[in-house]
Amino acid sequence: SEFSGTEPDMTKWSYELGNWKLDANGNYITNGWGNNEQEFYTDRNASVKDGILTISARHEKYVDEVQGSYDYTSSRLSTQNKFSVCGGRIEVRARCDSGKSLWPAIWMLPEDSHYGGWAASGEIDIMEGYGSRPEEICGTIHFGDVWPNNTYLTKDYFFESGDSTENWHTYSIEWEENEIRWYVDDILYSTQTDWYSTNHAYPAPFNQNFYIILILAVGGHFDGVDGIYGDSQTFADGEKNFQIDYVRVYEKADSDFKPAEITSLPLDSYIEGADASLSNMDGYSVFDINNAGTLEYAVLGLLNARKFEAGKKYKIEFDIESTVERNMIFTVEDSSYTRYLDEKLTISSQKQNCSFDIAFDNDMKADIKFQLGNIDNSASIGRHTVKISNIKLIAE
Repeated sequence: SEFSGTEPDMTKWSYELGNWKLDANGNYITNGWGNNEQEFYTDRNASVKDGILTISARHEKYVDEVQGSYDYTSSRLSTQNKFSVCGGRIEVRARCDSGKSLWPAIWMLPEDSHYGGWAASGEIDIMEGYGSRPEEICGTIHFGDVWPNNTYLTKDYFFESGDSTENWHTYSIEWEENEIRWYVDDILYSTQTDWYSTNHAYPAPFNQNFYIILILAVGGHFDGVDGIYGDSQTFADGEKNFQIDYVRVYEKADSDFKPAEITSLPLDSYIEGADASLSNMDGYSVFDINNAGTLEYAVLGLLNARKFEAGKKYKIEFDIESTVERNMIFTVEDSSYTRYLDEKLTISSQKQNCSFDIAFDNDMKADIKFQLGNIDNSASIGRHTVKISNIKLIAE
């Protein structure tokens, strides 16, 4: 993006709005984007002029009928569902005003969370700036397992005396299959090679497509007052700006690095009143069930909020086996629990292949559910293991 015209190019960028972190179905998870951030992101705090994208953080009252009242606004732009990349050089020329509680960031998240929820599927932070310490930035990767069992590697870069993030600099990473390098103005300051994603082969999770995010947050754990609040004094002379000249992505000519093939879609889990756990491996998912609980849905494997287009035919396939014979209910249902597919299966130590066709009259999102709770007195079985492999959702 070279940011021509008078506004961000919506064929490449989208606004992410609000203060709440939501799941794929739009349901509330937490406020402050999981970081105690104090701003409300709008679609009116970003502008383009003379080839420069400006994200403006403002100290102003903003009231949303659902998410409540806020004292700060800003904008958050991402290329999710419009552009993502696996490997190469990602280069951004930018500058940012300084001031306590400002948090400019250029970062990347996985287009598809093939290895599980954050941070099992990874995060790449190209640049994060500290509003109160403009002489310093950092570059970081987050990885490991699903929060709170995740971890990270990070390194700081310090500008020479008299220089800071307030001046124009080029921030970039060079991302190869087994190595990620961070640069400021082509000065290498960090190299990372030692990452992992639990139950998956290296170089997961950094072997999938990631999209780009640009933000100017206010408050939060990075530089907020007491790790939370915005500092109103920062805005005493008006709005604060994060300016981006360009975002450029280069492909390495001689590289054959591309997203790793996913042979089985990973499942999310929902456990209520049962003693069970889910592990996603390369090629399969395993439920270890000590007690199936009292509800049919007490143990759930989920493909959440899958998008379906009207008139298209879809096929859902998987192989399944259980250390003991028992029943499972397999459904496809919307967020109101209306079922579009409802099948009861008897599963056993003999692996069976299952395939179901489904179509929808309207564009919609639906959840695919493997229900392994108390079905036909499964709670009396005791400890057992269910393995689901080669899970695929195919648009035909």
